[in-house]
Amino acid sequence: MEEGNLTEAQAALPQLQKAVDKAAARRVIHPNRAARLKARLARLVRPS
Repeated sequence: MEEGNLTEAQAALPQLQKAVDKAAARRVIHPNRAARLKARLARLVRPS
């Protein structure tokens, strides 16, 4: 996102969400934190 490449960020979003879900499932991070993080990431790469 910092480089301004929206299409790459949108393509990487499912992989990031999967990694966050795995971390929450293994209790590395709290499930609510995972949900907030996924929502923030999705909002960042949402097309304008």
